[in-house]
Parts: sequence; structure tokens; C-alpha cells
Amino acid sequence: MNAPLPIQIENLDFSYGQIPVLKQANLSLFDKDFVCIVGPNGGGKTTLLKLLLGLLTPQSGSVSVFGEEPVVGRKWIGYLPQYASLDARFPVTALDVVLMGRLGKTRGIGPYRKNDRAAARNMLERVGMIQLEKRPLATLSGGQRQRVLIARALVSSPKLLLLDEPTSSLDDYVERELYDLLQELNKEMTVVVVTHDISFVSSYVEKVICVNRQVHVHPTSEVDENIIHTMYGEHVHMVRHDQEQQHG
Repeated sequence: MNAPLPIQIENLDFSYGQIPVLKQANLSLFDKDFVCIVGPNGGGKTTLLKLLLGLLTPQSGSVSVFGEEPVVGRKWIGYLPQYASLDARFPVTALDVVLMGRLGKTRGIGPYRKNDRAAARNMLERVGMIQLEKRPLATLSGGQRQRVLIARALVSSPKLLLLDEPTSSLDDYVERELYDLLQELNKEMTVVVVTHDISFVSSYVEKVICVNRQVHVHPTSEVDENIIHTMYGEHVHMVRHDQEQQHG
């Protein structure tokens, strides 16, 4: 028997009141896929993530995560929201932030246990931040903060990682570093990245999922300026094909 797919969406319709956002959307992602989601603001990208997380319910059609309803399957999801709801000025350390990822999924209310702290430190080491575990979040650079938040998403041992614009406002060098990290993580899990700027990702992702009311999936090699501009206007940058494909 084949293992259930990380993501399976069939004939999905979703509206906010009378405003349609997604119409007859279909999407299948497989184990260890590495994909990006692009599309204009208001096109339905973040709504799609919320449906996968079980935070929204479609009016028709179906969504499954590892063969389960999203509210059940989301225990296998690590999620990095577009704007982390964590005030950088709040007096917490990098280790404290990662420990938050253990709440709700792997444990109940109460003090953190020894295994929680071990898991958090292991994830900080995995993302190259263990040496800064005691540093206040407010003192970290943007790239360092994103690595800590990725560690928080990973500490519950997910099989699927969803990231909503993880490199927003980061410089090119830090963006490259984060995609290198995601490529390493992709060896163990399915990775889905929402982005407005796909100039970096052609050397990493296998598929581009274009979302603008409808959902269209293209192999990265097929995405060109005509597809981007004809279907999605000027909101998304062109995929660069002058980089050697690194991800097999």
C-alpha cells in the first residue's frame, strides 16, 4: 500500500463571504518534494497554507495532509508564518523561542523537560545557532532570527515544512544561506516555500506552484517570463535559469 501524500487537494473552492479566493484547486505533493508557491497579493497563497493547517475549511472539495484531515495531519507540519507573532523585543533567548515549538504538539502544559531542552538544542545546532542559544532574540540579526524560527518549526519533528516568505527583507547572501539550509532539510522532509522573489530558487526547487484564484503547477524549467507576466502580472519576479540545477 502506498504511503499517503504529504499534500492532496482536490476540487477545492474557498471564499471569504462572497469573495472567491480559490476555485477548483487541485494539488498533489510527494515525499521530499521541494517547491515554491508564487502569485500576486490576494491571489490565495497564504489562504492555501491556512487550509493546509486546518485554520480554514473549504466550502467544497477536499484537503488532506498525510492522508488525514488538516486538523489531524498538522501535527506533522512545521510552520514559519510570514510575520512571526513574536515581538523581537520580548525578553526571550534563542533557546526559549525554539522551546515554544514543543508546546501543544509534543507535550502538554507544564515545565519543559530534559528531553524538550535536548531537542531544542539539537535543532539550534542543526541550523547553526547553538553558539547563540543564550542570546536575547532582540540582539540577533534578521538572518539569525529566521534560523531560530526555523529551528522552532523543526523541533516537533515535522515531515512537512511550510514557510511563508522566510527571506523577506533579508539580503542576498543571507537568502542564499537560508535556501542552502532548506535544501539540506529537504533530504528528510517535504519543503514548501511561499515567495514573491524566485530569482534564487530555480537552483533549488523542483516545481513552481502558481496561485491566483486557481492553482497551476509547473516544473521549474518550464517557468519563463511569459508564464509569470501573462498569468500573474508584475507581482512576481522572473525565475533565473542561468544557475545550474543543484537539487536532484
